[in-house]
Amino acid sequence: MIRALFALSVTLPLFAAGCGPVGPALATESDTDTSTGGDDTTAATDTTLDPTTTVGSVTVDPTTATTTTATTVEPTTEPPYPTTPGGVCGDGLLDPGEACDDGNADPADACNACQLAVCGDGIVFEGVEACDDGNTDDNDLCLGTCQLPFCGDGHVGPGELCDDGNDQDDDGCTALCLVEFCGDGVTQASEGCDDANDDDGDDCTNSCAIAVCGDGSLHQGVEQCDDGDDDDGDDCRNDCVTATCGDGVIHQGVEQCDDGNDDDLDACRNSCAAATCDDGLKNDGETGLDCGGPTCGGCPEGQGCTVDDDCQSGSCEAGTCGGVELVVPDCAPEAVTAEQVWTTVVQPKCGCHAGGSGGLTMTSAATLKSNTVGVDATNADMARVTASNVADSYLLYKILGQQNNVAGGGGATMPLGGSLSDAEKCTLINWVASGAN
Repeated sequence: MIRALFALSVTLPLFAAGCGPVGPALATESDTDTSTGGDDTTAATDTTLDPTTTVGSVTVDPTTATTTTATTVEPTTEPPYPTTPGGVCGDGLLDPGEACDDGNADPADACNACQLAVCGDGIVFEGVEACDDGNTDDNDLCLGTCQLPFCGDGHVGPGELCDDGNDQDDDGCTALCLVEFCGDGVTQASEGCDDANDDDGDDCTNSCAIAVCGDGSLHQGVEQCDDGDDDDGDDCRNDCVTATCGDGVIHQGVEQCDDGNDDDLDACRNSCAAATCDDGLKNDGETGLDCGGPTCGGCPEGQGCTVDDDCQSGSCEAGTCGGVELVVPDCAPEAVTAEQVWTTVVQPKCGCHAGGSGGLTMTSAATLKSNTVGVDATNADMARVTASNVADSYLLYKILGQQNNVAGGGGATMPLGGSLSDAEKCTLINWVASGAN
């Protein structure tokens, strides 16, 4: 109402100046306000148009004349509006320097301090802005668009670990703006499983892979071991079972063999040790105890055999080895002394024994006798020379090439690298047969 009176007080004199004489002057607030201080509650006095007063060509009827009553203006605690050239901000009139003037002091509407509300001015424009913190930082509590942040807006705001601008899981950032990781309980496309615990021995390993044999993690209650390699001969087999004797797989460095059965008489014993010719068992194709067969030497007399070669004697009769028989040439009987043997056979043909080759030293007739007659052979189960007994003298087996027929016998035929004539052989045979004197 005050603004209306102000407008009217300005308009009427203008009409009077342009239209000739008028009746009594129209009172205005400025004409009647005589307050000089004190109570400022009286803003204007009554203003009344006289009957049939003419303003220009307009006659005001006193019955319809407008009467303005006094208006009381209460003191305010609001700061005064800023003045602008030619007017006051908040007077409802758009003055120079003002972008707007809505005549109120509400800072939350479209016009604030006679400037248009914009995002970033630090004042929330009600109904348009959700917030306005006066900055363009998208990572605080108010986006640069003056909207409240939310998970999925593409900006990592307070309380968010990530924000990829969507509401999808399984892309590195969940729909709750949490970083996806192995152990978060959500199985991602790159994970075989995710049980959200740190138990590496259950169905899901700590690397979020489904537990399998060979992954290097011991699956409790399912695997005995898991070394994560493909070596089937170490402590843990490739089926994640601890290596044991009898499992059919040779445990390297521990077992000599493993045939996976409980037959102790085949090539692999039940202790996973390979059968040998001195293990005290008739095994691995042996025809007798630790003899005969494809791998062991001939059996002594009385042991089992299938062919003559199974026997030391070279004679297999009805599955039993016969006694050792020395096959000798047809020699005319003759008494021969050790001196004759030394001079005609040993010295010219067996010189290697002068140096003790094979553990037998013969440097004279005397050492010929002392080192052979009644002396056990180094390996063979027989004396080197048994006086008057040709069949029990290993020396004769050696010169006749039949040393393998004797238990423990073997090696090369004497003399090493040479041979004896039949006459030289008969000299040795007759020496033994005549008492080895």
